Amino acid sequence: MYTSDALWLTQWNLNILWGLGWPGILDDFSASMVQYADNGGLLPRGPCVGGYSYIMTGCPATNMIVSAYTKGILTKTDPTHALDVIVRNHLPGGMMGDSTRLQFYIDHGWCPGNAGETLEWCFQDWAAGQMAKKLGKSQIANQFEKRSRGWEHLFNPGQKLLFPKKEDSTWLQEDALSGEGWIEANAWQGSWSISHDIPKLAELMGGNDTLCEKLNYAFEQSADDDFVFGYGSGYVSYANQPGCSNAHVFNVAGQPWLSQYWVRRVNEQAYGGITPDRGYGGHDEDQGQMGGVSALMSLGLFSLTGNTSENPTYEITSPVFDEIIIHLDPKYYSGKTFTIRTHNNNAENMYIQKAHLNGRNQEAVWFTHQDFAKGGILELWMDKTPNKKWGLVPIPN
Repeated sequence: MYTSDALWLTQWNLNILWGLGWPGILDDFSASMVQYADNGGLLPRGPCVGGYSYIMTGCPATNMIVSAYTKGILTKTDPTHALDVIVRNHLPGGMMGDSTRLQFYIDHGWCPGNAGETLEWCFQDWAAGQMAKKLGKSQIANQFEKRSRGWEHLFNPGQKLLFPKKEDSTWLQEDALSGEGWIEANAWQGSWSISHDIPKLAELMGGNDTLCEKLNYAFEQSADDDFVFGYGSGYVSYANQPGCSNAHVFNVAGQPWLSQYWVRRVNEQAYGGITPDRGYGGHDEDQGQMGGVSALMSLGLFSLTGNTSENPTYEITSPVFDEIIIHLDPKYYSGKTFTIRTHNNNAENMYIQKAHLNGRNQEAVWFTHQDFAKGGILELWMDKTPNKKWGLVPIPN
């Protein structure tokens, strides 16, 4: 039985990292969460010595379990039973949230008074739907896919960001830097967390160029503060979970060179310190989550949807190392190693010019988990000028 306070939003760090290097932990941890639910009825947010701490919001164990299943490494619990447990916990009386507010969300599409919970619930519903789809449970898949689109009600066309709404459908507030109606975030930090539906967000904003321009502006406003702010403060904050996917959004919005640039900047400025003060100053580490983000940035791999899509993929950014060798666990993967090798890599040369995967030209900014599991070599050629023609193949959901 595992104890942790840090399942909240692990889709952007530990769920990915453990799947790469320690799939046995992800498998075991996921099975343990199902066991908690068998014992006590609920999937934990923060499992605590066999019980529940109820820390944070939503049902984040869903994202962990689904990511293990879609990667083919959920071996210690029955997937169909695990989905039944997830479905039960996404209904009133489960771990998702207050039953009255959850029922309002199910009926109307948003959580009254809280945009943060709305976006979290939508993503978790989407993840549950992906697991159901892969298991052939089409009715459940359609039900949760429909619920996952409720966030659209929170789009503010005047500001082109998401804001919390009251029960009567009026805005709770319209200050994009206010944390009111968010969970440790604000509209600038949190609007991008609809990881499963960035194309729709871009459409509402007026296209990929508008989305990337707004998000790039947010990073520019945060650079002088090393992208580190307290809860709900600042345009971008890599000190805490809600904002730790933002630099990777450009990869799925048609401008991957901006992900390469800002991943390098954030990794160096927010996570590059080697002293206790610089290494952890102002960071809400939560048992490895911020360290997990830093590790993924250094590897040059990420998954905006936390490997919860039916056919999970990894997005490529700029590794800081000349060579990385991931030794694959033979209990879970058929390959022996997955190597990431860079050419002409240094602090200035952060932009990918071209890529090869197992000797073949790699035009997409993503590759599948299935390719990773087979092992191989990803080679990246770097330079100081962005190649704006590379990596534009759309990422499938």
